Amino acid sequence: MNKCFKSQHRILLSQLKLPRCYATAVQKEPPPPASQKPKARIQIVGGLVHKPDPTSVNCDYIGPPDAQSNLRPYVRHYGDQETELAKKLRLKRIEVEAWNMDFWTRHNKRFYEEKDDFIRLHKEGETEVSADRMSEFYKSFLDKNWRIHLMYNISWYLKNFDILTLAAGVQVQRLLSRAKRRSETSQQS
Repeated sequence: MNKCFKSQHRILLSQLKLPRCYATAVQKEPPPPASQKPKARIQIVGGLVHKPDPTSVNCDYIGPPDAQSNLRPYVRHYGDQETELAKKLRLKRIEVEAWNMDFWTRHNKRFYEEKDDFIRLHKEGETEVSADRMSEFYKSFLDKNWRIHLMYNISWYLKNFDILTLAAGVQVQRLLSRAKRRSETSQQS
């Protein structure tokens, strides 16, 4: 495949200049001075001190990976002037992300349970199970779940096509409203 075609999607995505905010690892607070009384601890959920409010952030917020699904959760930004189509797009994205998170949480749970069972059955004395033996497990797991993965991929592509068509509609709507504002300002001048 031509090298230009491989990086073309990166070029296109970089041209969109979509705002993204990335959550960093939890920042550890410096220890309080000995003279101060320690504050009450804040419970950290999913590596974050708190989930940001979608109306207070000015871009989509991407959190640290979830422990069960290994996916990064999103907090979708929305403003006061969100159109109905943009709201529909945002809600569709949230729905698809929840579906995806649920699928991978269940899949990973099943994978690790079966992997632990395989290791327990094939562990030879005190030594660990060999890489060749584990490759047998990985192949059997994939063979056993090929239909689930196929159905997941088909569903994933259909859901993303819905998102893509909604996003295209939102972009057309924004372009039309921007053109309308420009024509109104040029008429007033």
